[in-house]
Amino acid sequence: MKAIGIDIGTTSICLVLYDPENGRIEESAGAPNEFLEGGFRQDADRIVSVIKEKLDWLLDRNADVGVIGVSAQMHGILYVDREGGALSPYYTWKETCRETLFEGLDAAQWLSRRTNYPIYAGYGTATHFALDKRGEIPSGAAGMVNIGDYLVMRLCGLSAAGTDRSIAASFGGFDLAAGRFDFDALSAAGVDIRYYPQVAADAKAAGSYRGIPVMPAVGDNQASFYAAAGEDSCVVGVNVGTGAQVSVTDTRLESIQTGEVRPFTRQRYLYVQASVNGGKAYERLAAFFEETVELFAGVKIDAYEKMAALGKAAEGTTLVVDPSLCGARGKDGSFGSVRNLTEENFHPSDLIRAYVTGMAEELHRLYLAFPPKLREGRRRIAASGNGIRRNRLLAQEVERLFGMPVVFGEWKEEAATGAAMMAVRALQVRS
Repeated sequence: MKAIGIDIGTTSICLVLYDPENGRIEESAGAPNEFLEGGFRQDADRIVSVIKEKLDWLLDRNADVGVIGVSAQMHGILYVDREGGALSPYYTWKETCRETLFEGLDAAQWLSRRTNYPIYAGYGTATHFALDKRGEIPSGAAGMVNIGDYLVMRLCGLSAAGTDRSIAASFGGFDLAAGRFDFDALSAAGVDIRYYPQVAADAKAAGSYRGIPVMPAVGDNQASFYAAAGEDSCVVGVNVGTGAQVSVTDTRLESIQTGEVRPFTRQRYLYVQASVNGGKAYERLAAFFEETVELFAGVKIDAYEKMAALGKAAEGTTLVVDPSLCGARGKDGSFGSVRNLTEENFHPSDLIRAYVTGMAEELHRLYLAFPPKLREGRRRIAASGNGIRRNRLLAQEVERLFGMPVVFGEWKEEAATGAAMMAVRALQVRS
């Protein structure tokens, strides 16, 4: 039995055909994902259409697929009608709704204080709350779902689908110990709780597509970690995609000062420190060099290869860069900086090296934010995401700062692969 894993990322969509017998990806297909004009929203039905086309192509070529798994970018929401059709665009995790609502606070700040749950800008609960206060929840809306859940609904012909705990928790206001939304706390804070999805039972298919079981969608962070490390307690997961996460897994449910505790497998939790800066920050540096060359010389270039060579040559630079172009969670108004600029280090090579070092330092700070007992026994870094896989200079700096070897899995599309692997595991548990 083979499995198809589907990942709906912020900037790309990927499907893989995974063979659990030999642990290999036999085929893959992909397409770009894109924002609608004027914000960080996406066309949910376009996403479904693109995926169905790629999925049918894989299924037509392979008759021995036994299960379909889905991984999706977390936190975002869209509204659906009673038949399960989309009534709104998909509001991604980058749609932050930061306008002031009450007492000088935005939606996330207000809800965090009122519910005692960590709810950040971009979380589905904060977005839903802000849209409600603006009067922008569409008429006829019967529920809100994540884009992964919406895909599962469309594939299986469902008007509603239970959401996996990994997705549900990403909305904010989710009681981990009870495995459900804390509707009492949310309602007391003024959230309209009528739109929230039900939480799916473990190891139960949501439905089927072309006779093949489709498992509920899981969070892309959990799927990526599972593909890279499984349930290994010795591993630190470092994922750099559009954003970035540092993760460790443990059987204990512990409180932490910063970051999140996310549902993982049935007996484990995933502890996550997340950054809104990641591969996109490095892309902006490349875009800066490309724009500069075009403006001065009228030539279009691809800067990445040259940046890697220049950055490698500037080891030990005294320039200091904090590349927090998108700010930091919980630190409103805090953005990046360049410090200690001197005549000696005022060179592109120093800027590149310092920039990448700054990216790695942020990841290391995130790791150190875990309590010491959650850092005990960690011996290697499982790196995933194209933002670090394609940036070996970043991998080198991460290895130096963490003092652990960085290991890349054999799969380049970890989230899609993890979705397939977790779907196989769930099907085995069910049987």
